[in-house]
Amino acid sequence: MAMMNSLCFSGFGRRLKSAVLMLLLMQVPIIIFAQETDTLLLPGAVHISISRQGQILAADGPSSLYLFDGSGKKLYHFSPRRPAAVHLLEAWNGLRPFAFYRDLQEFIVLDRFLLADNSTPIDPEKTAYARLVAPAQDGNLWVFDEASFVLKKMDIKTQASLFSTPLDLILKSKNYEITYMREYQNQLYLADKQGFILQFDQMGNFRKKLPFEKTDWLGFLGDELYTLKNDSLQFFHPYTLLIRKEVLPKAINGAKQILFQGKNIFWTDRRGLWMRAG
Repeated sequence: MAMMNSLCFSGFGRRLKSAVLMLLLMQVPIIIFAQETDTLLLPGAVHISISRQGQILAADGPSSLYLFDGSGKKLYHFSPRRPAAVHLLEAWNGLRPFAFYRDLQEFIVLDRFLLADNSTPIDPEKTAYARLVAPAQDGNLWVFDEASFVLKKMDIKTQASLFSTPLDLILKSKNYEITYMREYQNQLYLADKQGFILQFDQMGNFRKKLPFEKTDWLGFLGDELYTLKNDSLQFFHPYTLLIRKEVLPKAINGAKQILFQGKNIFWTDRRGLWMRAG
């Protein structure tokens, strides 16, 4: 009888596991690449980011910023006083769009109309050389200080370090290229173009390397993280650890960054920012 009960519970466990897996798969966003006309929204765009409200923030080569609504309509435009390349763009908090200019060692926080007073210089007494700066969800900043080789959270007003994590045991100091950084759902992700995507918790503690190599950008769709590689989208669910792949249509081959807003798709390639209406 005990053996029979054990077998029954074993069978029930397998069925439960399959049922849970099916429910999880049913919640995966379905991407449909509709065969519609593609529109070039912004020639020369090099970075894009999406807000919670579904607006698209774009930066062109000369450092100007543009805000589009989810249908591709241009809303606002911003030109900085000192032109410089944008190295990180973040629009998730639609009330506080953010841009980091590495060459100037400055960042700027705008309002929802892309208005701002002045950019803020990085204090060299507190951060020797910021390779990347990204907004944190608590209103402060994440900083990869390349000179000190640490990841730290910095008070946005005083620029004092709140805490820091040495990276010499995580990254090979002579073979790395951190190109993108973003906090999402209380986790921080760093894209190492020469290595893996690195995941940290909200206190800066290293958690793990994700199974994606040599990627220079990453995006999020629902709970999933995704990257671009070999003209396909590779998705990873941080909680279920499921991996899936979506092949891009030929017209979108060569995409460098790609975002999804409803049925519309936005992406950048060597020509600029495109939109495909669904």
